[in-house]
Amino acid sequence: MTVIRTAAGAAAMLLALTASGCSSSAPGSSSSPTSGTSTSRPSSPAPTTPNPAEEAQAQAVALVPDYLATIDDLYLDPSLPLDGIYQVAVAPEATAQATAIGKFRSQGYRQTGRSQLVTASAASTDLSNSPAASPLPVFPTVVVTACVDVGEVDAIDASGTSIVPSGRPRYLIQQVTVVNPNYPDTSSWRVSEAPNRQAQSCDE
Repeated sequence: MTVIRTAAGAAAMLLALTASGCSSSAPGSSSSPTSGTSTSRPSSPAPTTPNPAEEAQAQAVALVPDYLATIDDLYLDPSLPLDGIYQVAVAPEATAQATAIGKFRSQGYRQTGRSQLVTASAASTDLSNSPAASPLPVFPTVVVTACVDVGEVDAIDASGTSIVPSGRPRYLIQQVTVVNPNYPDTSSWRVSEAPNRQAQSCDE
């Protein structure tokens, strides 16, 4: 049986911490400062130039929870149009997911519960961009490794009986390939593949 791949995730944030210095004078001193002395100020750090690979990684990782949440929504709500998948995915992944969800709905199955994105990190990045390449175009690509907790997700048939095997592992480890057909447009990242395997923990 095909494992249902769903998740609602939280976005990750990177915090840049800067240290600030403070100066003080000795309390209770009545003498004047010695003339001729000067305090040198540290030079301001030069502005850092954004690294294209790091930017691509951050954008691809940020797409993953949206992608998983969209899959979740389509399984949970049979009234949603299947072409909503194209907001977060492209072929072959979009086609595969639309087909699987359509079959799931046609059999009268219904999903209950949502899963949770536990971790997501970039595993590799290739910003090669040759849209006119033959036989297949080459787009900037980031592969993201994601761990998804599906412990709260169930699927039931028309009679309300669960169709999920008992003892199913709680986690899915996904290798999510994210491409950008319109690079460097930051809104054009899409999932092209997302194979997964079952696991008992995110460390497997």
